[in-house]
Amino acid sequence: MAYFFKYSCENKVPIMIIYLAKDCSFTQRKVLVKKITSDKIIAYCYLRKQIRSFSLDRVLSVGTGSSSNAV
Repeated sequence: MAYFFKYSCENKVPIMIIYLAKDCSFTQRKVLVKKITSDKIIAYCYLRKQIRSFSLDRVLSVGTGSSSNAV
């Protein structure tokens, strides 16, 4: 997964994530990673149209948008 985060951040390319929210709901989001820390990513979320933080332990899958590229 770290590869996709780094790729998005360095190349300014959006990626798709499947995220487990605190209320245990799943969401699929298109994001553009701005910063990577040891426990979260800071990214522009196209769903919410704002900068959001995502805990790395709640990111379940990452890909380029094609299901064959998901990790």
